[in-house]
Amino acid sequence: MQRSLGPLLGGLSLLALCASPASAQTGSDADDATAAPDAIFVTARKQAETLQDVPMAVTAISDTELERRGVQDVNDLTAEVPGLFVAPGSVNNSADFAYLTMRGVGFNAGLEPAVGVFVDGMYLPQMGFDTSFLDIARVEVLRGPQGTLFGRNTQGGAVNLVTRMPGPDLRGRLRLEAAEFDSYWLQGVISGQIGTGLYAGIGAEHRRSNGFLHNIVSGDRQGWYRQSALRGTLRWTPSDTIDVALIGDWSDRDYNEAIRGVRLATRRYESVVDQDSPDRKDNRGAQLNVTAQLGGGMTLTSISGARYTSSDVFTDMDSRITAQNPVTLPAAPPLAATPQSFRGATLDVEIQQRFVSQELRLNGRAGPIDWLAGTYLFDQRQDQRRDRRVGRGVAPFPAALYIYEDYRDDRDGIAGFANAIYHVTDRLEVTAGGRWSHEKVEGTGQRVQVFGPPVNSVQPVVRDARDDFDNVSWTGSISYRPAADILLYATYAEGWKAGGINRFPGNAASNLPYKDESSKNYEIGAKTRLFDRRATFNAALYHIDIRNQQLINVIPTGGPTPVSVVESAARAHVDGAEIEVVAHPSDQLQLRGSASYSRSRFDDFVRVFTASDRTDFSGTPFENVPETTLFAAADYALPLGRDRRIALHAEYRYVDAITYQDNTRASRSGDQLTAPAYDRVDVSVSYEGPGGLRLTAFVDNLFDTFDYSFPSSDPLLGGDLFVVPLPPRQFGLRAAIDL
Repeated sequence: MQRSLGPLLGGLSLLALCASPASAQTGSDADDATAAPDAIFVTARKQAETLQDVPMAVTAISDTELERRGVQDVNDLTAEVPGLFVAPGSVNNSADFAYLTMRGVGFNAGLEPAVGVFVDGMYLPQMGFDTSFLDIARVEVLRGPQGTLFGRNTQGGAVNLVTRMPGPDLRGRLRLEAAEFDSYWLQGVISGQIGTGLYAGIGAEHRRSNGFLHNIVSGDRQGWYRQSALRGTLRWTPSDTIDVALIGDWSDRDYNEAIRGVRLATRRYESVVDQDSPDRKDNRGAQLNVTAQLGGGMTLTSISGARYTSSDVFTDMDSRITAQNPVTLPAAPPLAATPQSFRGATLDVEIQQRFVSQELRLNGRAGPIDWLAGTYLFDQRQDQRRDRRVGRGVAPFPAALYIYEDYRDDRDGIAGFANAIYHVTDRLEVTAGGRWSHEKVEGTGQRVQVFGPPVNSVQPVVRDARDDFDNVSWTGSISYRPAADILLYATYAEGWKAGGINRFPGNAASNLPYKDESSKNYEIGAKTRLFDRRATFNAALYHIDIRNQQLINVIPTGGPTPVSVVESAARAHVDGAEIEVVAHPSDQLQLRGSASYSRSRFDDFVRVFTASDRTDFSGTPFENVPETTLFAAADYALPLGRDRRIALHAEYRYVDAITYQDNTRASRSGDQLTAPAYDRVDVSVSYEGPGGLRLTAFVDNLFDTFDYSFPSSDPLLGGDLFVVPLPPRQFGLRAAIDL
């Protein structure tokens, strides 16, 4: 497929009224993938409403749609949801440093994200956002600041994962997928009543793949993974007014990240890694959700939760064959209590993240006003150990060295929020809300840099800084319905993300807090139902002004490694437009599509390396995010009679070109790399029968295009461009059945 066809095909698809994934029914409706738009319920405003009645940009995706396409986590929604993208960290491509972005906001997030992920109302910290979609009822993606109703780190938007609560009916589902590269995915869920007013549900899955990269040094596969996950829910309803849910989840992932990927010059799925070690990530959590109907039509909601995540990622620093001469350097207590022996050039990062939170929310109705008020508290701790080692003879270093860092970030906060929806008339609605937030941050730890002969030096750095951040953010909207099937709205919302302490101080100058980030967001939109409600057309225009935008600046120091410093771009802005369409030309045909255009620009940002090496990026686009994305899909069902049919599915996605900072030892402040635009086509054919039976044959990346992200130069020598390739064409089979 020619690159030039991407935008053209996307445009033709939109003209054909292919639409966005909007079939996000509640549990009882989700079995009907073609349910009318007015039957699609979401809880974007903490109350059940149809998708077309919510005066904000929201995309909702049902469990049926997720299953049909084999979507496993939020990473698979790139380009499908307008404005949603998973941006790699500026330092490397490890999943531990990736961030969700929305409308360009949060593309370079420092330590805390700008797009929050929530499961059953509880915020997931940054390292846990890619949790498995295990027994998910629907996914709601809210675009624009959501601080009033969803809380911290939602300056760009929020992803709300709603799991299926167990009920009186016995329900079970088994799914199996097998594909090329020795890839398998097995998932099973079951739930039902176990006593009077007592219900339980459990879901489990196992995923594995040998990966599509071949390590030409060791002869082994790279990019492989083995992941197991478990989720359980115990629900108690002692009366019609009380609902209690205890939810726990656990996942364990062994994998092998290809941090730098492959050499672009070869355009082959071959990595060059001369030192390797398996990576590991554990993620577990528990939460208690209590809902009580009080007198006077009021409802009290309590969400208590705790999460723990740990990871250990080992990286070949340069992804090339280097000298493997062993060396032993002296100890440097307390970070290196004994002499250290190593070889080659490696980086090992261990992170442990602990998080607890409590939310109390009271809502009710007073005449024509729906109101809500609440409080939120959290405590978060992150411990990070980073070991960088370079042995004898590794160019361009004149001496062997090791750099050990052991840092800790403590962050806690409290917030109060309120929101009111005033139904002026049946056609006119006004909303206003606000949130006060306070966060306290403390960064401590140590760093030591030890050089061997002939340098023979020890350079310690102590990290010890703290700061407090306060904010009051407001939101307001007005919506008007000139006709039954047309909703017009205008929204103003303020976004905020607290500041913090630099994660990797390389010297005393970088051991400083960075500022909090804020934004003003203006949006107008329309939601329409057309052709006797056989189609919906939703559109939004927005403008975002950003102040003190948090950016990671990777600065060469003249020493062995660059230093990552979070700085602030004084001013930036984004202008954009989004379109989502869904159409049912017939009972057998469903067409869907979406388009997003985000024109981001720095208004005042100078990247400074030294007094003589500085680049003014004012007027240039943001890094790490595409400007345009397109998505189109078509589903056609061929009835066979007696609850049987053949279902055909095809989808197309386009992601625009992306620029990245080139962060090597020798980089200049203005050096950037570009990953070109790409487009991909996936197709499948399914047999659907009684009992929820679905047998599917699928092909991902039908035209077998070589696409990639995250270009990077050799971090030690520069040049020699590496890229992280997207998967090649893959054939596979899926099966699902109700138990």
